[in-house]
Amino acid sequence: MFLLILIFGLVLEFVLYFTLKDLNINPVIFTIGSLQIRYYGLMYVIAIVLALYFLRYDFKKFNINVNYKEFEDAAFWVIIFAILGARIYHVIPNWDYYSKNPFEIIAVWHGGLAIYGGIIGGLISGYIIAKIKKWNFLKLADIIIPYLALGQAIGRWGNFFNKEAYGPPSDVPWAIYIPYENRIKGFENYEYFHPTFWYESILNYINFVFLLYFRDKFYKNDGQILSLYILNYGIIRFFIEFQRFDTDTFLGIRIAHIFSIIAIIIGIVGFILASRGK
Repeated sequence: MFLLILIFGLVLEFVLYFTLKDLNINPVIFTIGSLQIRYYGLMYVIAIVLALYFLRYDFKKFNINVNYKEFEDAAFWVIIFAILGARIYHVIPNWDYYSKNPFEIIAVWHGGLAIYGGIIGGLISGYIIAKIKKWNFLKLADIIIPYLALGQAIGRWGNFFNKEAYGPPSDVPWAIYIPYENRIKGFENYEYFHPTFWYESILNYINFVFLLYFRDKFYKNDGQILSLYILNYGIIRFFIEFQRFDTDTFLGIRIAHIFSIIAIIIGIVGFILASRGK
């Protein structure tokens, strides 16, 4: 079953990418007055709807002693704080721009949601809500977290429609054409680039299937799946970051590399402790 899920998802990734990569698709689906409905936002809506759909069955499967309607209400606030954290993570290093364009701070549909900020915001808010409601935070996180990896795999397609989060210039057969107005300063004379967002989408999907498999076959102690997710994504982002040249730095070091190293350490220590029942 897990092999079929893996194969199906990877085939879908390749078919969609090679079907759409040379099409000049407008990132705006339609406009209502001054409100733009974009593919970027649609990708995240699809991810959230799928996660909530599958979690309804997982709660029964793992006998989670939580009212699902209450969980959905709590999930709404976790998503809000995850988006807030993702935006703050992006805005702070780019304050020179956003201080001069304050409206753009809330314009998340233009892109600029940093996943590490989203993870931190989501985990902190989820932990606080779980404590208030006396839920087992680690147990819930272990059941939910594989769908975060799935959401990332789907969400990266938002970067495809926005023509962002790509890598260095390339002439490989699967390189993606980036319109002139979306090219990073200094690379205006190049047309084709590595589709780094797609690489990460594929790796996140593989992580999703791996976490599902481990959760259903080997899961014993609370915190194991959460730790594995943090470890795996830390590794994924650490290496993907070498293919990005549009991300923020601090003292000459890529911020995502710093967070990736921290994530890898937390993931390893967390998994060891969780496996020992601590």
